[in-house]
Amino acid sequence: MSEHDDEARLEGLLTASKALDDDLGKLLGKCSPNSKRSVIALALCHAAFEHAVSQRVLLEAGLTGTALALCRLQFEAVVRAAWTGQGASEKWIDAFTTPVEAEGHKEPITGPPIPSMLDAFGQHAPHVAAEFRKLYGTIPAMHSFVHGGAQAVGHALMGGYPADKLTGVLMNRNLLQWYTGNCGVVISQDQQLIPRMRLLREKHGSCMPPRQPV
Repeated sequence: MSEHDDEARLEGLLTASKALDDDLGKLLGKCSPNSKRSVIALALCHAAFEHAVSQRVLLEAGLTGTALALCRLQFEAVVRAAWTGQGASEKWIDAFTTPVEAEGHKEPITGPPIPSMLDAFGQHAPHVAAEFRKLYGTIPAMHSFVHGGAQAVGHALMGGYPADKLTGVLMNRNLLQWYTGNCGVVISQDQQLIPRMRLLREKHGSCMPPRQPV
């Protein structure tokens, strides 16, 4: 495939990703919290959604280095949303929602490392945790972009990422968007929203990686 074909495919995928974002934003708007746990988890879903939209907008503008850094933020927000919704203990939820009597912006309590979150969440949704673990393998490179490592330096010297590589990044980003919506639906416990996830996958499945057998 020529460089021109790669650029055309990326442009088409960006358009398809915009359509996915529009539908997912409407879906998340219908998800309502019903507990302290769901308030936190849904807030993280909205944070993940914002990171994902920002990635797309930055890719459209050609600001690929910052877009790649946001991959890590999106991934962690989705995993934390899923873990908060189904894996975190009530003790942790209580501690997280208890104000800290300290100056500055000290966090009330932090969660465990991502692998531990995936272990806890995997007890409720093992196939989703397995997909997250595969995506977690790409995080070291994204970490380099966040913290100004070798990947960030190399990217700046090259003047950008090849279009075919960005296509793969965008496909994974779209899969995480779908999981963000799924997490929001599970958290809200609204039975009427469940069929929408299947319809969302059927409508936008071509802009995500192929489904893996469970």
